[in-house]
Amino acid sequence: MKLFTMISLSLLCAGTLSAETRPNIIWIEADDLMPRFMNKLGDGFGLTPNLDRLATVGTYFPNAMCQGPMCGPSRNGLLANLYSHNLGFYRNGHLRNMPKGTWTFPPVLQKAGYQTAYIGKSHVKASADNPKASKDDALHGYGFDYVQCTGERYAMWKALSQDKPISGPFVEHLKRRGKYEQFLQDADGYGKKSTMEEDIDYLDGFTAQVAIHWLTKERDSKKPFFMWFNFCLPHGPYDVPQRWYDKVADLKIPPPKTDRFGHDIPEPLLVDNRPIKNAEGVAKDRLGEAASVAFMDARIGELLDALETAGQLENTVVVFFSDHSIFLGNHGRLHKGTLFEESLSTSMIVCFPKRFAGDKINVHPMELMDLVPTTFELAGIKSPNEIAKNGLSIVPLLEGKKTNGRTYAFSEILGAQSACDGRYRYIISEGVEILYDHETDPWEMENVASKYPEITAKMGKAVADWMENTGPVYPPKTF
Repeated sequence: MKLFTMISLSLLCAGTLSAETRPNIIWIEADDLMPRFMNKLGDGFGLTPNLDRLATVGTYFPNAMCQGPMCGPSRNGLLANLYSHNLGFYRNGHLRNMPKGTWTFPPVLQKAGYQTAYIGKSHVKASADNPKASKDDALHGYGFDYVQCTGERYAMWKALSQDKPISGPFVEHLKRRGKYEQFLQDADGYGKKSTMEEDIDYLDGFTAQVAIHWLTKERDSKKPFFMWFNFCLPHGPYDVPQRWYDKVADLKIPPPKTDRFGHDIPEPLLVDNRPIKNAEGVAKDRLGEAASVAFMDARIGELLDALETAGQLENTVVVFFSDHSIFLGNHGRLHKGTLFEESLSTSMIVCFPKRFAGDKINVHPMELMDLVPTTFELAGIKSPNEIAKNGLSIVPLLEGKKTNGRTYAFSEILGAQSACDGRYRYIISEGVEILYDHETDPWEMENVASKYPEITAKMGKAVADWMENTGPVYPPKTF
């Protein structure tokens, strides 16, 4: 794939675009991606040539943190630019509907002349204004002009295992191609590998083609566009076709960095993850993650190729991120839903070679929340930090400035909060304070809170101030 090959080096440090050349903006969101499974930006073993190319022309933010380390809290909070405590949404299942009249960011882009699209996986809740709305209708109501929610593999498997019918564009696609019965056979068992001969007949392969069709055939070419594209991958079940396992079979996938915690951990931090059962299962899951990431990376290449063929790549800001990360055996745990590095990292890459220098790593703390005002500023919208309730634009960081005004990136689960400043991670739960120094302890094994009382106190106060100043604070299932 020729990625950004037509962009001259002289454009890398170009100034702000005029209103007539406003960029397109595409968010590409992964699900449960552990950043170490990337190649250039990870541990050097992942089969990720397209993410590597994005890294080469973009900026990687290793300290970009999600505000809520589960799919639902992460996506809904990002859409509404609200923290988990603002919604009472700390884990999947806590929130039935978004509150009535909830502000969302896409209408701001629409008003600025952008055509908006949401494609792929959706954990987005319908508004209490229209609680029975379909996912597509709910997203239309939140300000997306084009919507196609294509389902979720785990949800499909769960429904089928309970003898419930499934529907949607992907199912219709399979039926048109005579593949539905084959799909049902593949889904007869959690994690059973897909036997589909063509990638388009696997959910994320189909979703990518939906996005490509919209980008190249359906969108209004007279308007700039904003697209939020959502992968299901690499979230389990790790059921990509065997040929993708074959592609990663020779990778030297390292074992987990740790096999335990280095100190006692408060219970709220352990509720939504669990101890590993056996090393064989962990190795199998890590291979499945690598295969799933490789499949996803190939689809990213297709999306970028389509933009280039359409003559839109040069003027498109590409933002890649994950809703959160996952343990995959680190600290001897599985799953997520906690406040350690394995759960909070978002693998954030921002690329726009026409304006920002590439091949950069910026360790400044960042939140997913910052994507909303960043997108506003890139779209030429004035006062982006004032329009977005939470978050700070990272355009100054992309321009090479030392700070954008953010000191800490905050995250939370039910019963615990955390802050990251790029070097230290602070966690508080049940009155227990934890402090990790990533300079000497990148795998978060030693609690140095008592060793550095001034830093602990300063970050503890920052968390308390954050909770007080970003209210209201709701318990679960408030709405």
